[in-house]
Amino acid sequence: MDDLIQPDSSDLPASSPMEEEGPRFDEIRHGFELDGQYYLLTSGIFSELASKSQICQLPDSPPWFAGFINHRGHTVPVYDLPYMAHQQRTDQKGLYWVLLLDRQPHTAGFLLTQIPSVVTDPEQIEQNDLNYDAHPRPLQPFLGTAYHAQDKSWIELDHRALLSKLKTTFYQPAALFE
Repeated sequence: MDDLIQPDSSDLPASSPMEEEGPRFDEIRHGFELDGQYYLLTSGIFSELASKSQICQLPDSPPWFAGFINHRGHTVPVYDLPYMAHQQRTDQKGLYWVLLLDRQPHTAGFLLTQIPSVVTDPEQIEQNDLNYDAHPRPLQPFLGTAYHAQDKSWIELDHRALLSKLKTTFYQPAALFE
């Protein structure tokens, strides 16, 4: 019966494990690796990692368009970002992730072959310290500020501008790579 009696609050430790503070970060961002280069999402962008969803391909679509997924009842377009880097479609039978960006109705997904990263407290670096030529040519117009975090150089990718360009070239897939 004694084991059913709860101790006084003075017998409890001053802080419970749930109240302990973890490390504090001034800024938490998300990014991903693509062919050995590291890209940051623009600050404040909503992003989510979708489970390996069945991608419904669209016949006669450009090779950089992977297809559509159903995410929580919404149809979401998915773009094959690795294709833009090395002109080879991502093997959807292998390991991949779908990084969802923005909230509905503007959500779009990037197909990735590496799991995205959490990037904490990135520090801005000089633009001239970055070799833009090392990045895939189709992505270069959409690259922004360079950062250093977690012993890596990261560069912002303006995904909204990239998606806008992809949508305008949807029926002219060769135009993106001219």
